[in-house]
Amino acid sequence: MLTHKSLLEAYVHAKDKCCPSLIHDIYEPNAVLSISTSVSAVAFPPLVVGADGIAQTLVTDFARRFTHCRTYYVCDGFDVRNGRIEQLPWLVLMREEETASLRIGRGYYNWQLNQHPEQLWRASEMHIRIDHMMLIADIAGDLLQTLQSFLPYPWLPSRVLDSSFGFIGDSNPSFAFLNEFRSNKFELPRERLSA
Repeated sequence: MLTHKSLLEAYVHAKDKCCPSLIHDIYEPNAVLSISTSVSAVAFPPLVVGADGIAQTLVTDFARRFTHCRTYYVCDGFDVRNGRIEQLPWLVLMREEETASLRIGRGYYNWQLNQHPEQLWRASEMHIRIDHMMLIADIAGDLLQTLQSFLPYPWLPSRVLDSSFGFIGDSNPSFAFLNEFRSNKFELPRERLSA
């Protein structure tokens, strides 16, 4: 049974662990995925229709380029209104094999979820906003492994990110975007993650 929380967890598992078959448990067969980005460092199709296309884009094609991926929901909880989850912040830490580099990305997810019998939820629409995607040389992958070891996965409270990486955002202009995750940026009433 997929609840709101378990659906979000299943999405991260499918994408990060390269399990395209799980996409059909998460999305409606005719679901619509839209992607917008303000960076030129990554390229995705702006619109994908259907669970098969979503699995191809977000899992199969993605895994050809990126490995050791971990996608984090940066929040203490999330708000669900009429099946909608808006502006859910995400952070991704992953390896780009072709360039032997660490990629650090940041953005938001918007979801439209539909309820089926027995409290089963599936996504009918998803929008991914990519605001940042940094590339940092990491030939052996040690930096990626170190950074991931500090962070709980996949639910990452913003205060934990503050305490783990806040000094990086303050001291290095290239990482200033991490400050956008600071706890005081997200004060909307939210469903607790334990719900």
